[in-house]
Amino acid sequence: MKTLALETDYKIKLPLDWVKELGLESGVVLEKTDDGILIRPHTAQTWDEVYADKLKMGKSSALNLSEVSGDGLIF
Repeated sequence: MKTLALETDYKIKLPLDWVKELGLESGVVLEKTDDGILIRPHTAQTWDEVYADKLKMGKSSALNLSEVSGDGLIF
């Protein structure tokens, strides 16, 4: 077990070999548990990954825009 000092502004400096070994270079997720704080690696996501689970649009239907004018718009 290694003890680390809690710095000003509640920062924790991890040894560089820990960061590399645990894959923490791109960021971490902190999880509060009954035993303390669990630090997990967090990988950055691309926008495609962020929106992958979003509701996809169905087939577009042809709209009749003949009765639409700018008068019905709310500003």
